[in-house]
Amino acid sequence: MLLVLALYAAYLPLSGYAPHQFRFDAAQYWELSLKFTQHGGFSLLAFDEPLRGYLGPLLILPARLLCHFTGLSMLAGARVLGAGWASLLFGLALPQLWAQVTGRALPAGRWLLLLALTFIFWRDYFNFTLSDMPAFTLLLLGLVALGRPGWQWAVVAGLLLAAAINIRPIYLASVPGWLWLLGQRAGGVAPLAARLAALAAGLTLVLLPQALINQRNFQQPTPLVLAQPPGSQPLYLKQLAWGTRFQRYESSLIPEIPRSLLYADSAGQRALATVPGQRFTGYGHFVRFVARQPLATAGRYLRHLFNGLDIWFPTPYPTRFHPPAQVALRLLNYALLGVAVALAAVGGWRIRQQKSAMARPWPQAAPVLLALLLPCLLALPTLIECRFLLPLHVLLLLIVAGCWQPLAAWQQLQTPLRRVVVLGLALGWLWGCWQVSAATAGQLRPPSEAPGA
Repeated sequence: MLLVLALYAAYLPLSGYAPHQFRFDAAQYWELSLKFTQHGGFSLLAFDEPLRGYLGPLLILPARLLCHFTGLSMLAGARVLGAGWASLLFGLALPQLWAQVTGRALPAGRWLLLLALTFIFWRDYFNFTLSDMPAFTLLLLGLVALGRPGWQWAVVAGLLLAAAINIRPIYLASVPGWLWLLGQRAGGVAPLAARLAALAAGLTLVLLPQALINQRNFQQPTPLVLAQPPGSQPLYLKQLAWGTRFQRYESSLIPEIPRSLLYADSAGQRALATVPGQRFTGYGHFVRFVARQPLATAGRYLRHLFNGLDIWFPTPYPTRFHPPAQVALRLLNYALLGVAVALAAVGGWRIRQQKSAMARPWPQAAPVLLALLLPCLLALPTLIECRFLLPLHVLLLLIVAGCWQPLAAWQQLQTPLRRVVVLGLALGWLWGCWQVSAATAGQLRPPSEAPGA
């Protein structure tokens, strides 16, 4: 953790961002931390923002106080928080989860490789007070706690998992994975009941303030983030329409293309044009829309999947359309995605080939995968941003860093013909990824067409 903290503390001030570039969602979260004191004294119940949970802005308050007493800029305060979250994520959460799922520690060399890869692709996200990195870190730590025996760890897991879903409500989709993991570590009906009660107690401690906030400010008796402005559609329902019209989105600090990099889905726009008002009136309406064109919808969401993993910028707020080394970044990403897919396919085939109970040496792997992948699946129909698939991309990097043995794999091919075939397939994969990415890039639309513009 100290090594990661030192790395990001040294890098972030040199990352090239200026205080006036602290904008968009990051600035909104920073300003939301003022809600707790808007009526004078501090009060959790004064937080009256329906689209966001209270905990994300609350965790920003220490940085606000630091900036208030030292005169540092918002950007500097966000960097202090970002370095701390990076140390927790890469120095603690990911190595602990790997050790718990596989039963062995991640070797130092492989951990350094993972740290380098995540730094290459995600480093500048830690400049900003966005919800993605904190929520993902808390989700991983919650899964680590839940995978340990004893009701005490279940309480800790409840606290962490509730924090994750309050900061990023889409992580509510990970609940089936939690429950599966909880049942695995129970060891009987009575211990299961005790762990379930302990998990519920931890969840309640974090979610009760949100329930009181919702009841006081919006007359809604729910412990979950409303994610819906009063008198308006739920944000997720709006996102389903936006995700039909557009296939990719990036926030932009690029002077010639300010605010938004928006990529259209012409087929989706034609399909949505047949819907009155070009919006869905409810989730049933969306399901019927999908059922009428299942093949087109499947193709659309496969493109969303690729676009969400197709990282063009190591930042949520690019300042240049074609930054230095962007081509190398993209090709490296495609290569790593291909290796991860191949490793996952080979691992799945080997497990299916083995029939005994010993075929499942990593019993926690399946529930952890479910908890990480279900939120990504729920994000696919939306107006996709790369950060929405953060758990999946980091998981693929973890597979590569933890499992890939390139020299041994090359030697197993044995014959020159096999090696030529594999090299040909690899080049074909890179070419195909590049072509799909270029097709998306060709659909760039002006920022004026962005939802809400």
